[in-house]
Amino acid sequence: MIKVILTNEKLKYITAIEKNRFKISSVKLPNTVANRLRKNSKKKSSYASTKIEGNPLSKQQVDEAIESDERKHFLKPEQEVRNYFLALNF
Repeated sequence: MIKVILTNEKLKYITAIEKNRFKISSVKLPNTVANRLRKNSKKKSSYASTKIEGNPLSKQQVDEAIESDERKHFLKPEQEVRNYFLALNF
């Protein structure tokens, strides 16, 4: 069982996060910006999740693998990242 103590400092941070979350929820982003943010988020998730599984690629290599021509022959680590990214898109 996890025991959590809620201090005034923690409550202050939680309140600030909630206020900022509410402000951001009312902002309308252009579709191009929203799509780019989504794609970057999926790239980061692809990197982090496959890294946990032991994928040796760096962030830059992951980015290059995702952006490469899909007809290109990929090494196993690159294909793992591409498959994860494509699964997130699906």
